[in-house]
Amino acid sequence: MAAAGGWIRRHKRRLLLGSAVAGSLIMVGKVVHKRLLQAQEEETKSLLEKACRQHHFETTEQTCSQTICNMFPSLREAVEDKLASEPITSCLRQKPAPENKLELWNRLKVIAFARSSALVIGGVYISLVVRIQLNILAGYLYQQQMSTPNTLSSTILEGKAKISNLIQEKYLEICTQFISKGMDTLCRHLTDIVESVTSEISLKQKMSLPDIEAVLTNIFSQVETSENERNIFRNPGAYFLPSEDVFDAEQNSLTTLTRQEKTLLKQMFDETLDVLDSEDTISLAISCSRQGVSHLVDRVAEYYATIGMTTEPRHQSSDPGKSALHDSGFVSPANVSLAVAKLIPIMSGLVHHPHEEQDLWLLHLLEDPSIKLLGANVYETFCQAQEKEGGEEESWMGALSRTMSSFF
Repeated sequence: MAAAGGWIRRHKRRLLLGSAVAGSLIMVGKVVHKRLLQAQEEETKSLLEKACRQHHFETTEQTCSQTICNMFPSLREAVEDKLASEPITSCLRQKPAPENKLELWNRLKVIAFARSSALVIGGVYISLVVRIQLNILAGYLYQQQMSTPNTLSSTILEGKAKISNLIQEKYLEICTQFISKGMDTLCRHLTDIVESVTSEISLKQKMSLPDIEAVLTNIFSQVETSENERNIFRNPGAYFLPSEDVFDAEQNSLTTLTRQEKTLLKQMFDETLDVLDSEDTISLAISCSRQGVSHLVDRVAEYYATIGMTTEPRHQSSDPGKSALHDSGFVSPANVSLAVAKLIPIMSGLVHHPHEEQDLWLLHLLEDPSIKLLGANVYETFCQAQEKEGGEEESWMGALSRTMSSFF
């Protein structure tokens, strides 16, 4: 024992140093092990949250497509109702005086071009707003779902009103309001523009497909650049959102909501308007509307192609290829011209769509990658809003200090 005690006294410093090193290694090992477990847990949580969001988003996308499909027939009916041609055609059947007859035909000309333009712009905004709304709502509902105790995400809606079915119903009335009231404003605005653009176009004037495209392009350009409050690209709130008085009035459809619910609903309206007013959304709406011009021209080209197949050539073309086409009895739609008076029923009839046929304009809007990307960005933004609010990832030094303090 004396020899062992002497050895300990002689090596006291080495033993203390070795103990300190061993203790430090043990603590560092515990910290490393704990951090590795924490990193694995966080990675698992992240993967589960990502999978949950992906499934939720895909479900939302299906809902968006179904909602847009269900609203398109109502949109067509609204355009046909706001820009009705039947009363004018009824007057024409009664054989009015020549001056009145000319005026009625000019009104039909305006209605025909306004109808097709309203269908394109209305379809673009129905597609945009439905995706924006449903993805904002999905983001809120995702936060609400993940805010329940013992879930993967921290509480993010604490102290706020829950998204009740009534709030969802009031929020989703935006598009219904657009079809019932907003389309009336849009159709009147388009009527004024079309009347100005087509005022110099005679009913006897013949128009080819490039001529029609030029007129439609001019109409859409004036809609884009108009400087009044009816410019839907620059003031979409006037077409979709309720006025501030709705939230302040005592007697209205929102009286069943609590003050907290009204505040949340107003916040959702404001966020929807912020997305609609963003330059990216405006540029996308304008781009889709210009694509609508091509769609309308393609639809008219189908009628011109039918006319071209039944038209006899009046002169021999110097182009051998064209001559061969003429010999076969086919005339290219690009070479067909039609008097405006005969073009009116074609343009006016574009608002109709047989139920048994595929709606190509609707299909284009549903499959447009830019519109889908907008919806995905909105969803991701509102899913992640307020997550980890004000929090930062703990540093290694902080974890080490906290672990060491737990030993004492």
